[in-house]
Amino acid sequence: MEPEPEDLNRWVAAGFARGEAASWRRWRFTIDLARSWISAGVGTGLSAAQWAIAGVTPDTVGQWREAGIQPQDAVRWHEFGIGLEQARRYRAQGVTPDQAWQRGQQAEPDADAEQATRRFREAGVTGALLSSYVLRQWLDEQALEWARHGVDAGDARAWLDLGLTPAEGAELSRAGQEPMAVIRAWWRTGVPFEEVADWLGAGFDPEEAARRRAAGITARQAAALRELRRHQGLPEV
Repeated sequence: MEPEPEDLNRWVAAGFARGEAASWRRWRFTIDLARSWISAGVGTGLSAAQWAIAGVTPDTVGQWREAGIQPQDAVRWHEFGIGLEQARRYRAQGVTPDQAWQRGQQAEPDADAEQATRRFREAGVTGALLSSYVLRQWLDEQALEWARHGVDAGDARAWLDLGLTPAEGAELSRAGQEPMAVIRAWWRTGVPFEEVADWLGAGFDPEEAARRRAAGITARQAAALRELRRHQGLPEV
């Protein structure tokens, strides 16, 4: 379990201004982790949170910054399943994350890609949905299960990182929920990241989950309800 952010007074005692400390704490950073980001040249909690969402760490953020990639773009590259080296090459060509996505959608599949995606087509996965998995070269059994649920590969990766199942991710996607917005909403309530999947899977929104936690309901109880919903199709609480 990730450590909780320290009390605001401890941040102030450590040399942070109150407003600055509140920002870092809002994004669930500890003092040591905030210092690591600051030492790496990232001065705000929001920017550090964006880098973290993109899978970047204080140890690797310098490579992304040297490539001229901003945190919001890093999030987009991550959504599309594109790592630093490929993002660097695209950027050198003047290609944005969304343009890279469009390029992948418009490209004609070669023989190898056709063979790799045959199982997807046989499962009824076609069109833009299929292209999203081909672009990311994510074509294993796990990817196929997400595709069968109709979830775009970019969203599927994010829901998977959050700990959700294909059925749970599909439910959120059908409701118009975007992964990054969902993650930000849960972070703001103070629910630990590792608990989010169980609370979300149990049918709680961030505010309700925070209230239940404050009332003494545990993540283990939320996980049990999540299992019931998963296997019995119970409605949201």
